[in-house]
Order: sequence, then structure tokens, then C-alpha cells
Amino acid sequence: MTDQSVSFPTESLEYKLGRFNAKERFALIQRVLGVKFVPHDDFLGEVLAKCGIEVTTEKVFCAMDFHLDWLYAALMSDELRPDEPLPLLAGESGAFPVTGRQQDADFVMCFTERPANAPAITHLLLLEAKGVGNWDTKQMRSKLAQYRAMKPAFDRNPNVRPRLVLMSPLNPISSATRQSAAFRAVLDSFEDFGEIVWVGLPVENTFSVVRCNAKGTPDGKTPTHWKLSSRQAALS
Repeated sequence: MTDQSVSFPTESLEYKLGRFNAKERFALIQRVLGVKFVPHDDFLGEVLAKCGIEVTTEKVFCAMDFHLDWLYAALMSDELRPDEPLPLLAGESGAFPVTGRQQDADFVMCFTERPANAPAITHLLLLEAKGVGNWDTKQMRSKLAQYRAMKPAFDRNPNVRPRLVLMSPLNPISSATRQSAAFRAVLDSFEDFGEIVWVGLPVENTFSVVRCNAKGTPDGKTPTHWKLSSRQAALS
């Protein structure tokens, strides 16, 4: 597996994040396509503009499906020492920052801005994507609760600036539909990382395969037939 951490200083958050990045899909895409995980210039520029980050950079750590437990460990570790027991402390809400679940950020981008006469600033962009169907309110509430429980880790890294970025065909933040009200309420309650931003995610029309009866009525228990069903792009 390609160790993306080697191109960053060992004391950097980018390096430490790379030491946890154990996703096979990450290594598979690099191996099959012969590419490194780096953001496209146009996409990076759009995201930075939406986040109000006025800096250009050529070295960005990227990872997909990155466990939040890994993120917490990277933020809490000055040095990465295996097999050393560390106290498991609950956050202000009573929730634990290390859950043991595979709750993750869909995509992570991290890079450090080093102004000439000012302390370095590490930008941590946490991307959540939804291509088809509806945003999962329960899942988002759970992820944001874990981010809140990780507050001590962010507090000990004041140079790290996290931002939450949503990606989908339609903007769930500006939507005024009743269907999206609960999801928007969850987003509105989360102010830990500043303003949540949205970036468009074009999705092609695709089909799903559905088990059904002879009349085409979905039936997952006693199906006799199957059919194709058009997927709906992520609703706001």
C-alpha cells in the first residue's frame, strides 16, 4: 500500500493521518489507475473559495472513508506510539470520541499554510457526499455527535481549522422542503467548525435492481421477479 505520509514532515497532521490510512480502496485506485490521490485544481479551487480559504497549495493529503477514530488519534498524538494505553475520556456531551465503530468522513483533504511571518495553519476539510436518495439525518446526527465529542482533540490543536463540506447534486442547506427540514435542523445545530458549505456533485442517471412480484411490486421477502428501477439523484 502506498504510504502517502512520507511526503510530509513527521510532526505534521498530514503525516499522522497517512499513518492510519489503511483503506484497500485507496490503494486499489492508485494501483489500477496509476495515479496519486491529489485533488483536481479546479475542484480544489472551488472548495477553497466556498470555504473562504485564500491560499494555493501543491501538497494536499487526501483519503477516503477515513475513520473518525483515526482522526481523533492523529489529533491527540504528538508521537505515534503503538501499544501505549491512553485514557478514554468522554467529551462535554458525555459521548466518547473513540467509538470502535467504522464511522467515517467520506473524503478528507488536509494541507498546511505556512505564512512568512505568522504561525502555520493546517486546513482540514471533511467531505460528506450523497449521490442518490436522501441525506440520512440519523447518520449525520451521529457523525456530528462524534465530532463534538472530539472537541478536546481540536482544542489541543488550535492551528488546525476543520471545515465540513457537503457534496450532492442539490443543495440541502438552502432547500426549504418539508422533507429536508429535519436534516437542515441537524446541520443548523452544528457550529463547531464554522459555516457548513455545499459543493455540487454531478451524478449520472443510473438504475438499481429491485426484487418484486409478477406485477412489479417490490417484494424483498418472497420475490418471483426482478426489475430495473431508476435511481433518483440525492434530494435536498
